[in-house]
Amino acid sequence: MALLLAWSSPATADVLTEFNTWYDETHIPQVREAVPGITRVTRHRLTDPMTGDGPALPRYLAIYEIEGNDVQTAAVQLGSAAAEGRLDQTTTMNVTDAPSVLEWYTSETS
Repeated sequence: MALLLAWSSPATADVLTEFNTWYDETHIPQVREAVPGITRVTRHRLTDPMTGDGPALPRYLAIYEIEGNDVQTAAVQLGSAAAEGRLDQTTTMNVTDAPSVLEWYTSETS
């Protein structure tokens, strides 16, 4: 199994609900369509374990589990979908102060 970890944040506090709705109802389905090997997606909000709070603007992590270990193919599929306009963008995502970060992982165990 491979993983795609996608970090993102809303642009401002007043668009938090709209950002989460877009991510859950638009973005995740479009990414799943672009990368057919995705078997599961979970989202998590960064929280400080000492206080139970996160940063003023939440930082989110989406974990995409991908069947097999071929991250190159998955990355090409995702890149093609973006280049072809099959991934809708949103103004509710922070692209300046805390832009999205994508990290690809392959399994070292069988």
